[in-house]
Amino acid sequence: MDRRTALQSLLALGAASWVGTARAEAPGLTLIRINIPGPHLLPYVPIELIPLLGIDQALGAQLAIRYMPSGVQALENVVAGDAHFAGVGFSVMPNFVARGKPVVALATLSSGTPPYAVLVRNELAGTIHSMKDLKGRSIGIPLGSSTTKTYLQTLMELWLASYGVQSKQVRWVPTNMNLNGMYGALASGSVDAVFCEEPLSGTLVRKKIGTQLASLSDPKNPARIVGRQHLRAVIASTPDIVSSSPQRAEQMVRMLQRSMQWIRTTPPDKVVEKLGIEDTEQAADIADAIRRIPNLYSPDGRFEEKEIRSTRQFLQASGAELPAGFDIHSLIDDRWVRKPR
Repeated sequence: MDRRTALQSLLALGAASWVGTARAEAPGLTLIRINIPGPHLLPYVPIELIPLLGIDQALGAQLAIRYMPSGVQALENVVAGDAHFAGVGFSVMPNFVARGKPVVALATLSSGTPPYAVLVRNELAGTIHSMKDLKGRSIGIPLGSSTTKTYLQTLMELWLASYGVQSKQVRWVPTNMNLNGMYGALASGSVDAVFCEEPLSGTLVRKKIGTQLASLSDPKNPARIVGRQHLRAVIASTPDIVSSSPQRAEQMVRMLQRSMQWIRTTPPDKVVEKLGIEDTEQAADIADAIRRIPNLYSPDGRFEEKEIRSTRQFLQASGAELPAGFDIHSLIDDRWVRKPR
């Protein structure tokens, strides 16, 4: 990828189209539209697999997927009425509610310690040795809206703060949350570093486009982020959408549960093979990540109380706008993940 192509990838933030609508809308099937960051981002693989496995049609639905630059934009689009559901980081949801945009999470996708890493441009690897060396540097990361930070920015701010670096002491550069976006940001020299999730970090290192500075999944990592076991990626919607079509909401949850169960009983190579990724090395990176993090996906989408407690700690540490006495349970509608399948 040359500099011009890299810049084009970096700037292509808004292009999004529905995937799955190429199939003729079948009579008797409920059309369900969901926005997710991607494609092929680890937390949202279970959603991508739903139409590929035919799970949606088996449950009387037709799932149409649209890829968005970030989870915040995915959920903003749902609030605007252009989709039914979104894949998003749970920690951004209080910001929506604080601004008069009620949202609820229906099911969890992933849990545990976030497998994120910071990569720096190769030519800077000799001068940036620690997270504290990012002070005054530019960081490529998916950004949200003028009022709502993305989950990744919130997480990165907390990580930097543990090294004494404040958010205003770095320059945030909007970068698409996929391989082309991260690759373009580093290759073009538009940023000094990027913050991304596995397997993107491993792919970028393998392609010799970046050098890993630190990883949250490294047990030797000295960073101590409050609430590390917080709720991460979830499927969210609005109370109005859920109440107007509870059947659609239940179908979405059931589809997700079947997909996650299939992943847990299928070898990682076979899981990734189903995604049909043309880049064989990228596919191998994703399979390796799933193999190394066996509990990456929730078995049934349930919200664990220990995760909810950890999430409150995480939100308080991040400075989220939480009214006195705010109950995180008010952001959760778990009737279907609690209901026997």
